[in-house]
Amino acid sequence: MRGLIGTSLSEKHIGRRRVVPVIYLQGSHYEVGYDVGRNFASIIQSFLKTYQGLKDFEREYNTPSGRAAYDNTLLNMKQRYPYYVKEIQGVADGAKVPFYQLFLLHMDDIIGTINDKNSNRIDDGGCSDIAFKSPENVVLGHTEDAPMETLNHFYIMSAHVIPTPEDRELGAVEERFASLCYAGQLPGYTMGFNEYGLVFTINTLSPLVLKPGNTPRMFITRALLTARTPAEAEKILLDEGLGIGNGFSTNVIWTFENGERDLMNIEVAPDLTANKSILNIQKYTNDTLMHCNAYLRERVQEVTGDIIESSVTRMKAIRRHAPPRSRHDIERVLSDTTYKDFPVFQTRLDAPIQTIAAGIFDMSAKTWSIYIDKPDSSEPVALLPMTFSQLNQNH
Repeated sequence: MRGLIGTSLSEKHIGRRRVVPVIYLQGSHYEVGYDVGRNFASIIQSFLKTYQGLKDFEREYNTPSGRAAYDNTLLNMKQRYPYYVKEIQGVADGAKVPFYQLFLLHMDDIIGTINDKNSNRIDDGGCSDIAFKSPENVVLGHTEDAPMETLNHFYIMSAHVIPTPEDRELGAVEERFASLCYAGQLPGYTMGFNEYGLVFTINTLSPLVLKPGNTPRMFITRALLTARTPAEAEKILLDEGLGIGNGFSTNVIWTFENGERDLMNIEVAPDLTANKSILNIQKYTNDTLMHCNAYLRERVQEVTGDIIESSVTRMKAIRRHAPPRSRHDIERVLSDTTYKDFPVFQTRLDAPIQTIAAGIFDMSAKTWSIYIDKPDSSEPVALLPMTFSQLNQNH
């Protein structure tokens, strides 16, 4: 007994756990949210207690401009995506945590910067992506980089969402998808796939000027999980009538009924002159897809500071490698630690942004591999089959 006590782990010092919790769910939007919250209550409560970003968001929420932005955004989301608001409410009820805290997480930098227009603001986020397309295969690799408190505070939900009649009338559709989720947050803003042939990963991007009240990126990427065709995905991203309030890019693989595949990156930014998002779409056939956390094509005024410096440094490291031609090449790039301050795979204990996991989507093998340690020197902790069961129902 003494030996066990001597090696016990506290929540604060448990280190990098090689665990990928996966939950399989079926039900309405509220029900799947509730069951996620109930089953992962301790992880969600722990994250809300320790995440410094939430404390910053709450400080802004308690100002007149912050509360106005919160109320306006919530009102707009209840009109545009009421069933996703219900999903968040389900998580809150299941985990026994306040709804407003979870909604603040979804507003993210929109609320965090409401009283601060400083271009050198400290934006969270990371993620590095590299992919190639060959006649035989498409392989997409992604590091999931997030604030250090997110380490050990995530899970994967594999869901069959069956909307209630009320939600169907409001625009909800039946969904089948799998996505990594940060604790307490909607699926989609990470990496995952749906059963209509869509695979995607996300890179946080940081426009300097945001649009409080507009659609937070986490709602748009949640909706992206419903897309059955590239045209549907583009419509969701464009978000006409409102438009995104902040920024991101998504790295996408589409598989079609005839077996062909498309590989693309889409940069998404707020349109400061219209009620829609700005989209910049690039397809890849022979070139390597590479993307981190800065706009590469769309001309957007961005913040300065670590998120941009880190992105530039990681892109420099990625470009040092020969163009990938195999899955092993992807593993090697994702594991790169050439530049110590901003490595592609970040595990330094004092780093504010950590690589909490890495994912590789291998379209030939039809697998999604999730790593906790560097992919070039470890085995995946989880290996999920990718099934496109609804592919022939896209039209």
